[in-house]
Amino acid sequence: MHISKAIKKQKKSYRWFLASMMFLLIAFPIVVFLLGKTTLFYMSYLIFLEMVIVISIFIVINVNTIDFQCVNNKLKISTGILKKKNVILCDKVILVHTEGKHENMEIIIVTTLKIRNKFIRPITKSFFKKYPYAASEYKKIKLIKPEEIYYFTIIKSGGLRKYQLLDLIYKNCVKAVYTDLSIENIKIARGQMEI
Repeated sequence: MHISKAIKKQKKSYRWFLASMMFLLIAFPIVVFLLGKTTLFYMSYLIFLEMVIVISIFIVINVNTIDFQCVNNKLKISTGILKKKNVILCDKVILVHTEGKHENMEIIIVTTLKIRNKFIRPITKSFFKKYPYAASEYKKIKLIKPEEIYYFTIIKSGGLRKYQLLDLIYKNCVKAVYTDLSIENIKIARGQMEI
């Protein structure tokens, strides 16, 4: 399936999920009051169900929300309901790697500059354990410029729209090294391969 069709299909299922959850959120209290089941047990169970529905709506919205743009060499990425902002200078990106496929894909970006960004962390041993393939590419880059301090950030939210983000990164971060796995996902993002 082509990526644009997959994104449309994901949006449609996302809207259907939200509509059904909103229907349940409204329907459960109406059914309970119409049946006259207003005892403590039924009311506490109703409150529990309503909380579960609200939490599931919050989680799905949070996982699927992503906004991004590239302006003046700055890649601005906002994820989640609370719009966690991640700003990355395109010229300072040195490595782009992806883990996983489809909605579960994670984009790992390694950069040499941390600009007022709490989501960019320094590379530590945990990075090497969690992302061994990216770590091997990082080691090659570190051998060339050992004096540089490197940082990384991971983009997990966004569903299939992360493919569009990956394509935007590829267009604007021209100095970066792209791993084989990220190249495969870029081909999917550009329509050269299907999901």
